Amino acid sequence: MGCKLNQFDSELMRQSLLRRNWVHRPVEGEARVCIINSCTVTSRSDARCRNAVRRVRRASPDAFIVVTGCYAETQPNCLEGMAEVDLVLGNAGKESIAAALDRIAAGEKLPARKAGAVAVSAPGIPAGGIETFFGHARAFVKIQDGCDASCSYCIVPRARGRARSVPVESVLEQVRVLSANGYREMVLTGIHIGRFGADLEPPDSLAGLLEEMLRSDPQIRIRLSSLEPTEVNSRIIELMRAGDRIAPHLHIPLQSGDDRTLAAMSRNYRAAEFRAVIENVARELGNVAIGTDIIVGFPGETEERFENTFRLVHDLPFSYLHVFAFSSRPETAAAAMDAPVRADAARRRSRRLIELGASKRRAFLQSQVGRSAIAVIEGPVSQSSSFTRSLTGNYCEVLLPRNAAPRGTLARIRVARFSRGSLYGEIAAPIGAAAAPDRNGV
Repeated sequence: MGCKLNQFDSELMRQSLLRRNWVHRPVEGEARVCIINSCTVTSRSDARCRNAVRRVRRASPDAFIVVTGCYAETQPNCLEGMAEVDLVLGNAGKESIAAALDRIAAGEKLPARKAGAVAVSAPGIPAGGIETFFGHARAFVKIQDGCDASCSYCIVPRARGRARSVPVESVLEQVRVLSANGYREMVLTGIHIGRFGADLEPPDSLAGLLEEMLRSDPQIRIRLSSLEPTEVNSRIIELMRAGDRIAPHLHIPLQSGDDRTLAAMSRNYRAAEFRAVIENVARELGNVAIGTDIIVGFPGETEERFENTFRLVHDLPFSYLHVFAFSSRPETAAAAMDAPVRADAARRRSRRLIELGASKRRAFLQSQVGRSAIAVIEGPVSQSSSFTRSLTGNYCEVLLPRNAAPRGTLARIRVARFSRGSLYGEIAAPIGAAAAPDRNGV
């Protein structure tokens, strides 16, 4: 559940268990053990985790249910109280899951429910790697974990610990293995990837890692996950502008377009600085996709403050928005702030921004008609569909004829038309080989 980093961690756990002769079953199929890798970024994420626990218990009444991840790390007591849960492990506990399940397979009775629940802090970087990425045509590559920022609304530093970088050599080896198995797009993943390398000895940087990756493998395309506005520097822009090897797509969180709200959030930039960053990215990179996150209903957000956000978002060339209603997290500074925003006001503001985002997305998609782009082939829309999905470097889904190219390949495509909210196109030329099938999965 949750972010791309959690998806990487889930795949790491899955493959470590497969190597120990466990068999992976579909999530709704009956299983002996069910593992839920949880998210806690909002209260809705917490609720989804609890619902998932109940769902897998219904599907596998006799299963041993383990909950790990960020919700298990920050609020273990909530999970300990669920009769369906047998074991709670924090993020560091992910590394011990394979050994714990071996004990189950050997007939040992592990402590169950409340008596056996454990929350472990200070998560570390896993030493192992992955060979494939189950269910994905693109591979997520973990380069960093944790965060040293102190945004007043965010529980993630407590869930993930301090910022730690994966050594450059380990990242390159992970990329080498995935590339050898046919993966052509690598999505660099972490909690705060713009801080990559600051803790290494000698220090390094995200731009330095990008240069090493580009040199090490000419077949891959790299996609960046979220970058803070203060970390989109000229060196990264120059690397993106130099060719097709880094996807022209940046996700740069705004959170609020009002300076007073940004200060209350403990964000380290102001609206004018953010505007300058986005305008510079659009000017330097041309047909680039720029996405952002916005929190609506933060304590103290008046109508005037919200309008400052709305106007800024309206003015800037975003291609999509992620809009979140403020969710109070325990043990964060924002949880104790006065002047909460009424739920109906937050919903109304969210709707306005979501509608604005939909309008911007539609306009961006329409602007792609007639263009060519490099896209990764993601596979058929469904078993019965006559179309296959592809994803362009600038984050547009383009539907192609079903057997246009093998899943996982990079291909040059031409966008032919926009209809009913979707782009349709055709293959111009294949570029790379397909990703290897996951031989150990279902």
